[in-house]
Amino acid sequence: MAAVLPFVRVRRGDSHNLTALFALRGDEAQTTRLLQAACNRKPPRSVQRRWRRDDRRVTESAFTARVVPSADMASPIKLKQAFSLLSLGVAPTSLTFDSTTLSSDSAICVRDNPPRKQPSLVILHTAQPTKPTRRPFSAEAALLHPQRDWIAIRAGVNVNVLQLATKKQIHSTVLPDAVTFWRWIADDVLAIVTTSAVFHWKLAEEPQPIFERHHSLANSQIIDYSTDASQQWLAITGLSAEPGGSIAGHVQLFSRAKNMSQILSAHAATFATLPLDDYTANLFLFASRTNNEETGKPESLLRIIQLGGSTFGKLSTEIYYPPEFSKDFPIALHVSSKYPTIVYLITKMGYIHLYDLETVKCIYMNRISETTLFATTPHAASGGLMGINRQGNVLLVSVNPEAVVPYVRKKLGDEQLAAGLASRNGFVGAESGFADSFEDALEERDYKKAAMLAADSPAGFLRTAATIERFRSLPTDGQIPPVLIYFQTCLDRGKLNEEESIAFAKQLIGNNKTESLEKWIKEDKMEFTEALGDAVRQTNPTLALAVFIKAKAHEKAMQCMVQTGQTSKVALYAKKVGMNVTHRDLVDMAATFNPQAALEIANNTSNALVLADARKKRESIEDVEKMVDMFLAKGMLNEATSHAMDNLTDEDPAEGPIQTKILKACLVNAPAVADGILSQDIWHQFDSFAVAMLCERSGMYQHALEHYSDLSDVKRVITNTHVINPEFILNYFGTIHPEDQLEVLKELIVTNPRANIRLCVNVAAKYTDSMGGPLNVIPVFESIPKVPDALYYYLGAIVPFSDVSEVHNRFIKVAVELQQYDDAHRVTRESNHYDPEQMKSFLKHARPKDPRPLINVCDRFGFVDEMVDYFVKYNQVKFIQGYVQRINPLQCPVVVGALLDNRGMREQDIKKMIISVKNMVPVDELVEAVQSRGKINILLEFLESRLADGTTEASVHTGLAKVYIDTNRNAQHFLETNAYYDSREVGRFCSRRDPFLAFIAYRRGQCDDEVLEVTNDNSLFREQALYAVDRADKELWAKIFAETNPFRRLVIDQVISTAIPESKRPDKVSAAVRAFLEAGMPDVLMEMLEKIVVQTSNTAFSRNSSLQNLLILTAIGAAPERVMEYVRRLDNYNHADVAPPCIDAGLFEEAYTVYYKFEKYDDALDVLLEHIKDFDRAQEFAVRMNRQDVWLRLGVAQIENHIVADGVRSLMRAKDVSHYALVADASRNYAESNDDFKMISKFMRVARKKIREPESARRAIDTELVYSLCRLNALTDVEEFIITPGHKANLEEVGDRCFDLELYQAAKMMFRAVPEWSKLAHTHIMLKEYKEAVYAAKKANKIPTWRIVCFGCVDGLEFRLAAPCALRLLVETEEMQECIEYYEERGHFDEILDVLEVGLNLPRAHNAMFTETAVLKTKYRQESVLNFCRMWHDRFTIPKVIRACTTALLWDSVVFLHIQYSEFDNAAVIIMDHSPSAFTPDEFLDVISRVGTLNTMYRSIDFYLGEQPELLEDLLNVLAPRIDGARAVNMLKRARTREFGSMGCLPFAVKYLEKIQSADVPEVNEALNEVYLSESSTAKLRRSVEEFKNFDQLKLAKKLQGHDLLEFRRIACYLLSRNGRYEQAIELARKDLLYYDMIDAIAQSEDPELAESYAEYFAESQLRECFTALLYACYDFFPPDVAMEYVWTGGLRDFAMPFLIQTLAEAGSRLTGLEEERKTKREIEQMKRDEEEEDFVDESVLLYGLQEYQQQPLLTYHQADGGVVGGSALGGGAGGQGIGLIGWHGGNHTPAANALTTVNPMASVHPMNNVNPMNPMNPMNAMNPMNAYTTYMNPMNAYSTYALPTAGGQQTNAGQPM
Repeated sequence: MAAVLPFVRVRRGDSHNLTALFALRGDEAQTTRLLQAACNRKPPRSVQRRWRRDDRRVTESAFTARVVPSADMASPIKLKQAFSLLSLGVAPTSLTFDSTTLSSDSAICVRDNPPRKQPSLVILHTAQPTKPTRRPFSAEAALLHPQRDWIAIRAGVNVNVLQLATKKQIHSTVLPDAVTFWRWIADDVLAIVTTSAVFHWKLAEEPQPIFERHHSLANSQIIDYSTDASQQWLAITGLSAEPGGSIAGHVQLFSRAKNMSQILSAHAATFATLPLDDYTANLFLFASRTNNEETGKPESLLRIIQLGGSTFGKLSTEIYYPPEFSKDFPIALHVSSKYPTIVYLITKMGYIHLYDLETVKCIYMNRISETTLFATTPHAASGGLMGINRQGNVLLVSVNPEAVVPYVRKKLGDEQLAAGLASRNGFVGAESGFADSFEDALEERDYKKAAMLAADSPAGFLRTAATIERFRSLPTDGQIPPVLIYFQTCLDRGKLNEEESIAFAKQLIGNNKTESLEKWIKEDKMEFTEALGDAVRQTNPTLALAVFIKAKAHEKAMQCMVQTGQTSKVALYAKKVGMNVTHRDLVDMAATFNPQAALEIANNTSNALVLADARKKRESIEDVEKMVDMFLAKGMLNEATSHAMDNLTDEDPAEGPIQTKILKACLVNAPAVADGILSQDIWHQFDSFAVAMLCERSGMYQHALEHYSDLSDVKRVITNTHVINPEFILNYFGTIHPEDQLEVLKELIVTNPRANIRLCVNVAAKYTDSMGGPLNVIPVFESIPKVPDALYYYLGAIVPFSDVSEVHNRFIKVAVELQQYDDAHRVTRESNHYDPEQMKSFLKHARPKDPRPLINVCDRFGFVDEMVDYFVKYNQVKFIQGYVQRINPLQCPVVVGALLDNRGMREQDIKKMIISVKNMVPVDELVEAVQSRGKINILLEFLESRLADGTTEASVHTGLAKVYIDTNRNAQHFLETNAYYDSREVGRFCSRRDPFLAFIAYRRGQCDDEVLEVTNDNSLFREQALYAVDRADKELWAKIFAETNPFRRLVIDQVISTAIPESKRPDKVSAAVRAFLEAGMPDVLMEMLEKIVVQTSNTAFSRNSSLQNLLILTAIGAAPERVMEYVRRLDNYNHADVAPPCIDAGLFEEAYTVYYKFEKYDDALDVLLEHIKDFDRAQEFAVRMNRQDVWLRLGVAQIENHIVADGVRSLMRAKDVSHYALVADASRNYAESNDDFKMISKFMRVARKKIREPESARRAIDTELVYSLCRLNALTDVEEFIITPGHKANLEEVGDRCFDLELYQAAKMMFRAVPEWSKLAHTHIMLKEYKEAVYAAKKANKIPTWRIVCFGCVDGLEFRLAAPCALRLLVETEEMQECIEYYEERGHFDEILDVLEVGLNLPRAHNAMFTETAVLKTKYRQESVLNFCRMWHDRFTIPKVIRACTTALLWDSVVFLHIQYSEFDNAAVIIMDHSPSAFTPDEFLDVISRVGTLNTMYRSIDFYLGEQPELLEDLLNVLAPRIDGARAVNMLKRARTREFGSMGCLPFAVKYLEKIQSADVPEVNEALNEVYLSESSTAKLRRSVEEFKNFDQLKLAKKLQGHDLLEFRRIACYLLSRNGRYEQAIELARKDLLYYDMIDAIAQSEDPELAESYAEYFAESQLRECFTALLYACYDFFPPDVAMEYVWTGGLRDFAMPFLIQTLAEAGSRLTGLEEERKTKREIEQMKRDEEEEDFVDESVLLYGLQEYQQQPLLTYHQADGGVVGGSALGGGAGGQGIGLIGWHGGNHTPAANALTTVNPMASVHPMNNVNPMNPMNPMNAMNPMNAYTTYMNPMNAYSTYALPTAGGQQTNAGQPM
């Protein structure tokens, strides 16, 4: 590769580069001149121009010379072709700037659009370039996200961001203009450049416009958009063609802070950040190729400027192009992501230029591609570039870090540039220069410079311990030592390395400046290592801890934590850093410092530490066990216990041994601790039996019970009730299995019935249900002979809570038998569960002294009459009286009735009893009871007494009325004067006795129905008529006048003849008249009214206004011809009551006469206008009246009757425009003629002048004025009016009305003036102005408008205009179908398909669009259906498309869709039914492998047998796991037998049959065997019969016996012997001299006789080897004596010797085994006897025996005097204190009920919490044997916490002074 030396424009101080440059030609004078100009002063402009020309010549000559580097010098760049896109199938036409995007070096995205093919999207990951992803793609472009699995897609103005894997839309937006360039500038920000502006789209929000594009970029192709790190500076780069073929570049630089833009002439631009000594420069780089303003020649420069400052200055250098590519220009500019000062510039012709950012010097240039690199991006790994050229090559180019500095030094001769590159970028090759300068600085005692050189040395080669020592050894000239200068300089440059950090730390510590050290550590300016921490730890452990943590020296960090007292953080730290340490490691680590800390670490670690190697929990438990063992080994029981309790979770059975170990140790050495642990119930994984045994031996029976599971153990321990808390026993029963509870209860009762009876009662009461119910428990208490009342106590305990009938029955019986009458009384009174019939019978038979139980039963359950009979029978009438008087007076009627029935009491006594409860007895029931028995007269005294008391109770008065009626005591007077009796009840009572009295009673209560009934039945019609007139009730009259009433005429006669004449009240008469009127009897009514109004002399009736009204009203209905006569003759009627009915009856003239007669002219005019509607008479009336209000009413009426013109004239004569709304309504609805609208317009003009407010009035007036002008077609006037300012017309409404009348021009004028785009679009359509309609629809942008315009354009065949409208409809699911049908019905198939295909690319394209497109393609473009389905099957509704494809007979598409819809059965059936067009072998095999129906699978076999026999093997292999092998064999065997014989196609499926033979199916085995037999394959046949036995073996053996091949006959022999046909097998083998097979068959038979016979045969035949083999094979069953016989007779001793030796050896081993077995059995029996003797030893019993206070008192029993003796067994036993027992309190038979109070000594107490040294619960005292035995061996102390009962049932505490 040729080396090139660029010309570099320099700043002051860059003279060395020029010297090197001109040294090439030896022009020293020119060199001196340029040095002076560059370093001292600026030369004149003319000199500059001359120098520029000279410089250019020098540069060109330098490049012309083409200095070639030596062969041993490496190139400063690396170039590599990664892969080729063309080789991956990308079309060359797709390798363009618009189609291929390179957003990062990880993936490439190409919109591949080869000719005559559908476009697709190719996504290629550079890590796997040979596995591109290709997907259908119809959008314009795609852009991958640099980091995430996202892709942005754009189509026109629509941009979507999708999840690449799931195709799920993340965000979408619509931009106002088309997109010309886009780029990801942040993780969630997409920069978008449109034709007019730049947008930043933060995906969670809407796109935000940033700035407008400058007009100079209007015709440019945007090739780049870049931002600085803060996104405050932005730059767009665009290229455009200039006249003459040159390419111009423009860059728009925008500052967001200043909101300003600057236009630069440049072809490429980028931003960079350069860290310098004192600041960080934000730089902008841009490269350009322009014409020089002075010379007019092209000039190409690379410029660098600082943004937001001027410290860096402005740099520029000329870009050189070879002569052959003189028109080349820059197209890309990048700054290396790895090397801060390396700049890459790419030109159009494929050249790369390397520049130094700090000096803008060109380092290297060469051509890397023959074609343009149209896409480039930084390559992160190498710090170079990745680019794609037009040939499809993906190139990687980067600097060669080992060769850059040597190249610059040797070829460019620029030591300063080489040093800068090495220092800034870490390049190697400049070490010698730095070392020399460093030495010079030290010699010059310039320590600051030396320190800077060391700090900036390439790769830090000078920053070593030796350098530090040199600085430390230097003399101190000033106050600051040189070594500190060195350290400060390095700190200013960055961090100190490891050696520097240690040395600096020691320096500061030695100077006692730990605060400074802490500051540098916090600022992360040091290299944190373990050595640094060790250096700091000696003086400051806390600071060392921070160093160790940052250095990840975790072990030493934890040591520092322990050392500084932060033990609680050790475990958390170990967990956080993931250290692979165990508990024990940490404890051992801390043990050297603090044992207590070691314990704390152990606890914290086991709770918080998660081991780094992810060990299982089992290993963690093992660590806990080791820790516990360690503590126990050290005698630290407290620590071991605490550690185990804190770290065991009790969730893993593996914790059992640890828990058991702790508990055993505590039970032996610290029982109080064990008691505390067990009481808190925190461990459950220990050996319960072992712990229970120790608890029992220690006297801790409660815990023993908790952990015994065997029933015999429980029964043995629970009988120690003398020391076990009764409350515990009561609760413990809940843990016993329900099937065992009854057994344990029996054990308690049998052991000590009197002492345990109360406890047993409480237990049974609480657990009755779990014991199977009370019926199972009752027999247990019945069987206690010593406690006869036990059942009473048990039943009393459960009866309040039981709903079992037998419990209540038995308790009542037991209570009565034991004379506990209070309990019997209470239960019979309160319980609802006993059998009342049974209890009634029992109590009547038992005859208890206390009658209350019987009374309760009879009173509650309705046996009062039987109770009365019972008491009468036994002469206990007093109880009857007491019952009525004291218990239930409400039952007095029942009792009285029963007494009257059985005559058990005299009537006088009954009266007295009734009187005694007179105020409580229910009178109704009492009256009914005596009335039904004919004894109502006995109540006279009682009722009169109640009446005398002043009662108003209806029942009392009703009863008294009945008594008076029954005894005939002035009943009529009572009925007429009494106001409290029940009229209906009394009426019913006397209806048969005296109907008139019944009428009086009913009349008094206004009982209408009853009055009618009694008067009709007894012909009291006069009374009925009088009652009806006086009642004046409408409903009553309706009943009397009902047509179904047979007495109606008789009653009417009485009304007319008697009731009405006798009546003196007109209102009553009026009511009767109305009744006649409503009854529809006008003739009768007219007759009656004429009598009382016209023909009578009674002025009260004749002048009665109501009657005159009724007469006229009746005449209106009955005789309308007489109405006019009555109206004119009568004068006292009410015109307001008469005129409206006349109007309603159509008598308008009569109504007019009434109004006119009474001078009601307004009403008369209403009749004329509204009813007669004679507008001529009305107009005459108005002229006659000559009033404005009349004209006004006339005008309104005329308009309302659609006489518009005359009505408007009348309104104008009335000079009233207030009715403008009416006129407007007429204009809308009734006006038709031009005369109407002329008058309306005239009226509205007048109204417009008079009415100014409100605005709604002005709006209505102006609106109708405009409308009337439109109707008159005065469009000119209309236009003048609407342009007049200030009008209020509703033009939209006018337009709507004109549109409805097809006045489209007027409507267009209105809609345009509003503007109302939707309606204007429709109007344009009606006028066939389609283009204008589409424009209006765009403005409206409403779905109904789009529909109208679309359909109008379609009807007008304007498909180009209809297309965008249709697209708007298609994206709406509700509109899509109608739009498609509209096109389709009119035959425009291609047009709608074209529209749909365009719409599929829209962001709002939905599934229905894809579905309908597919359906239409099946009808009209069938050739493209399959490709469409393959591309879009995941977007449409597959079933619907399947139906469409089926209708169109597109079977290949149907199959594809069935597969995609997972309908594999249907797909397989379609393929088989339509194989010519649908079958492909691979596809069918894939489908058939996934079908779910067996019939389809078997059908596929038939299909292959018929059409694809050569592929049958493949199909069977696929179906093998799923089909039935037997059925498949049958199908193969029957197939094509004519061609292949009886076996059919079996030989073609041998591999398949062998594959499925492992299932051992008979049919498969037989088929294969048959095939093997036909092929004479002996080896395969033998393998088959040996491995698979499920076939007819004898049948096959029969076939093989006569076969010619010997091997087949051997197989037959094998089969016979395997099936027990040993003789046949042996004989067959003997014939063929197959002695091995003979011996094998004999051995299999295990028949001694058969073996003996053939042994004899072999011996006689001198087949000695066969004889030996036979003995060996039949050794297990061949008799040894027979063998010896044949040996002796045949001389076969040598051949039988192995058999004899084996026989003797086996006999000896058997004898030895028997002896060992007997010995083992004896040892086991001895061990069992030892264990049994040990179990019966109880030291506590042997030492102390059973103490007196441990014995329970005797059971409570009743004494003769009713007292109670005994102790707390009944009164104070624990367990009964929460259960109330009926019968155990109250009365003379109440047992003591003092509850035993128990105190749980370990309740909520942690065994480590009690620190009292004298407390036996203190685990520290548990180590003292005396303390341990003080509590558990002293009987007084052992029970000091229980409250013991005294003899009288009181409690004392045994632990307190008595």
